[in-house]
Amino acid sequence: MSGVQAKALIERIKSDIAFNVRLISMENVDEKMKFIYSEGYICTEEEIREAEMEAHYTVGEQRGGYWFPYSFYTRKHL
Repeated sequence: MSGVQAKALIERIKSDIAFNVRLISMENVDEKMKFIYSEGYICTEEEIREAEMEAHYTVGEQRGGYWFPYSFYTRKHL
């Protein structure tokens, strides 16, 4: 169930620019996770990383780039 929410979160990050900007403006992962929970997405960092990587491989390769400006996988800005 929470894997589904992680995928929904990634879709929102891709489609909602204001949400994306607010999320990437946060300095640390804990702050980002609190914000994500407050928006109603109940998922773990690991589930977000998995959804992020899946989106990267299915969408990123088609577009020729990495669309997600913050990687939970590396915990650093790309």
